[in-house]
Amino acid sequence: MAENPIGKKSFPFLWAVIGMFVVLGVIFAFVLPKTSAPAPTATATLVEATATSAPTFTSTPTEIPPTPTDIPTATPTETPLPSPTPIPPLAMQEDGFSAWCYPDGQVSAPPSGEGISIPPEGVNLSTVVDGVPEVPIPNFSCNYVFEFNQKAPEGLKVEIYDWLNKSPVFNLDLKPAVDNENAAVLYTTNAYLSKQMFWEYTYTFVVKDVDDNILWNNKVRLNVPWRPQICLAGVLPKATTMRCPLRQDSHPWDPWYGKTPVPNDDDNPIP
Repeated sequence: MAENPIGKKSFPFLWAVIGMFVVLGVIFAFVLPKTSAPAPTATATLVEATATSAPTFTSTPTEIPPTPTDIPTATPTETPLPSPTPIPPLAMQEDGFSAWCYPDGQVSAPPSGEGISIPPEGVNLSTVVDGVPEVPIPNFSCNYVFEFNQKAPEGLKVEIYDWLNKSPVFNLDLKPAVDNENAAVLYTTNAYLSKQMFWEYTYTFVVKDVDDNILWNNKVRLNVPWRPQICLAGVLPKATTMRCPLRQDSHPWDPWYGKTPVPNDDDNPIP
């Protein structure tokens, strides 16, 4: 059988083709990936461009009502408080002094007037004579009333001076009245302040608070509203005994001779 000359000649050619494909394969395997590496960037840019150029749609969000804490509150305007009315200093009222007394010589002792500022019926009331309060005497007891411009506090007192006016002859406490919160009362049965010790006597009353501040300084006259006959010596009889002073120059022919002290009554009038 004759040998095929074409097959022997084409064998080296096939090997050459195979080798060429191997080389191309190597080239594609190592060279082409490097040269084609920028391709993804272009693709990404394209995708990004496409995404950017694509129309965007914005959905309108549903409005959520604000919660109470989100609601703005108006800042309240501070209303200025009215200034409190200043309390005036404690002081006596104008014409704030008065006195009332239970009459002397009653069949039975009158009820106590302690703490009472409003005079009951049938009592002796003070008056003002020539600008000086005047208390009629004699009396069983007297209430000296002092009315203030506000509630009378505790600790009030009255100092009472005689005609010498050097030191108080009485230093007495005033009690808040039970029938008038603005008044304070001196209730007394002291003979020098309620009874007939003199025909007329003028004291100086000085009212002070607990800190010794003077609230009132005024004359107060105790006065018998009537006068007896004048004695022969030209003087009034002694207020405590209603008798005239002794006559040192009496004579037996004088009608008052031997009548010392001279009684003062309708049967035996003062000569």
